[in-house]
Amino acid sequence: MYKNRKHLIAVLAIAGLSLPALLQAQTHYQNSAYKWKGNEFVQGKFRARATSPTDIYSNYKDEWTSAAPNFMPADIVPDINREHWHLRRDISHLPHYTSSNIMENALYNMSLEESELAIEPDSTYRTGIYWGGVWTRDVSYSILHSLAQLSPEVSKRSLLAKINPNNRIIQDTGTGGAWPCSTDRTTWVLAAWEVYKVTGDAEWLDRILPVVRNTVEDDRTVAFDPETGLMRGETSWLDWREQEYPTWMQPADIYQSLCMGTTAVHYRSLRILAEMCRIKGIDSWAKKYDGWADSMRTAMNRHLWMEDKGLYAIYLYGRENMVKHPQMEILGEAFAILWDIADKQQQRRISEAMVSEAFGTPDFYPNLADQYPYHNDAMWPFTQGYWLKAQAKAGNEQGVLHGISSIYRLAAMTLTNLENMVIYDGKEKGLPINSPRQLWSVSANISIVPNIYFGMSYETDGIHFNPFVPKTLRATRRLQNVRYRDAVLDISITGYGNTLRSFAIDGKETDTHVFPANLSGSHTITMVLDNKQPAAMKMTLLDNAYQPLTPEASISGNTLRWKAVKGTKEYIVLCNGKELTRTTSTEQAVNASGEYAVIAVGTNGWHSYMSEPLRHYADVLTYPVRTRQDTPVRITRNSNILVTVAVDVPTDGMYAIDWHYANGNGPVNTENKCAIRLLDIDGKTQGVSIFPHRGTGEWGNWGWSNSRHVRLTAGRHTVSLVFDNVVENMNITTNEALIDMLRLTRL
Repeated sequence: MYKNRKHLIAVLAIAGLSLPALLQAQTHYQNSAYKWKGNEFVQGKFRARATSPTDIYSNYKDEWTSAAPNFMPADIVPDINREHWHLRRDISHLPHYTSSNIMENALYNMSLEESELAIEPDSTYRTGIYWGGVWTRDVSYSILHSLAQLSPEVSKRSLLAKINPNNRIIQDTGTGGAWPCSTDRTTWVLAAWEVYKVTGDAEWLDRILPVVRNTVEDDRTVAFDPETGLMRGETSWLDWREQEYPTWMQPADIYQSLCMGTTAVHYRSLRILAEMCRIKGIDSWAKKYDGWADSMRTAMNRHLWMEDKGLYAIYLYGRENMVKHPQMEILGEAFAILWDIADKQQQRRISEAMVSEAFGTPDFYPNLADQYPYHNDAMWPFTQGYWLKAQAKAGNEQGVLHGISSIYRLAAMTLTNLENMVIYDGKEKGLPINSPRQLWSVSANISIVPNIYFGMSYETDGIHFNPFVPKTLRATRRLQNVRYRDAVLDISITGYGNTLRSFAIDGKETDTHVFPANLSGSHTITMVLDNKQPAAMKMTLLDNAYQPLTPEASISGNTLRWKAVKGTKEYIVLCNGKELTRTTSTEQAVNASGEYAVIAVGTNGWHSYMSEPLRHYADVLTYPVRTRQDTPVRITRNSNILVTVAVDVPTDGMYAIDWHYANGNGPVNTENKCAIRLLDIDGKTQGVSIFPHRGTGEWGNWGWSNSRHVRLTAGRHTVSLVFDNVVENMNITTNEALIDMLRLTRL
């Protein structure tokens, strides 16, 4: 055995070696698919090797093997050498990182260079080589990862580009005409707050506070579900519909879903808004928004936590009845840990239960057998980055090492930060589109250095340090030229583990592990880890798996029938969202009034999506909505801004209210002209009715709006659609639909 470090160095010197050389020869991470050893990633016949902090060589090649359509632009040729990356951009004004691992240094430098190449002539961030312009969620998640730290002024300009003339955050074009089918625009709040914490800019806080409050208040009116306390809208960033929802779901159904990831973003936005109000001395507002956040946290734990799995469900979905889908989704699980939605015990359970695969942690698990890779069957480095941070907070060393290696392997092999990757084989090809230099992938890669190895998090009182260095990555690391407010920092760290043995500012030790926000000038921060591994935690590493296909069901008379689903051991029959029975048959008698659906349970134990809910109600009332010319009523911002229908309710009870409508202002997958109206009953607002796109120019394509559940007494009532400023959509100019029928269903 070696007596000490000096003895080891002396023995190595006799052999013509050095301690850094020995460290570079060791295996940092290995699984069944690839190995990270020293400065090299090895995957079968493929090699990616860093020869210096400014050079990486790769022989990686792959072929298109999936059934995905190819949407790769033919007219954009990325300026990327897929065999040799060499630093060409001047990055000397950015934080300079050095460690004894050359691969780490090179990947950090490559990512810094790509972050600079993403800055457009107008000093905003481009989303990716194939994705022009500023996109709200992309730039926000990127700024939150690391770009606020690197380029706060570019971050500010990018965020300001996503405010509309009404001083609200813009929801980018998307499902059914954008907001409120998609409601994750409040990712902007996370990024804007991160910029404030980095800069301490009081003028910036004054600028963003009214934008945040306007947006939060509008979302509360339009997207909050008072029955569950959760937020409605598409699950954050997963916006290819059939890739993450059953294909029977219309945009109106997606609006009605209640998602973990989206609700978590709204929860965090409320906490941030409350803190902003406290800083400005508006304590009554702060109390209000903290109260909303407290209730939302309780709601997520009540309705989405799966005690048997130790995870949160991806969402509740359905029509008149919401059903929990027991699928895990990476971003929602990460946010539950990072933002303390989950308690400490839950955080540990999530950390150990979330499924990862050899090449990374999938977007969700299990995957969908009838969909090609994109969000399905894929790993996205930006979500892997948030999961990595969650694993670090939970203290899971295996999870941290797996996350770092997953991001690094893909970037090293392909010599760029790609947007996504096929999860089951690690390939860059086989996805419909996969942009190089994707901004949120770039920012996730960069964040490993400051946020994981150095454990930096920006708070209002300064930079907090909670580093995490897995044992196999032990090294001496240094981060220089870190510009923070009026200070410039030179930070070093040695050892491994996630507990600091010492923390010193300018040579003076302190127990707070915080660099104060009010210090100016040049300073050194020296950290030494205790060289102890965290308490052992497991990581669930499994092969790829699929949920059963969605059953196709129908009702004839009083019999519910469905087609057999391959690989199924039994079926769950639902009535009004509750389990009625389990059976191996493919039919079931249905006698009670209600809504019915079927779920297939696979031999692997995973549940399918439920079949499209089937209406079997005894009491349904319909009322025509017609003009004097006996044509459907066209609602716009300027005409028919109040539409009122008198209804006669025969029996006291809970009723579902929806509208038969058409909206030909755009396709189901993009644009921003979803029509929105307040729903009033007897002059009192009961929520909103939304009328998403059903196809460009398809004014003869009719469907049903979302439904609202309202308790009505027997007798005459008035049901109204009302246009008001609070229901302005993202287009602002066009807020239009055709309405021809009102439906009341007694539940």
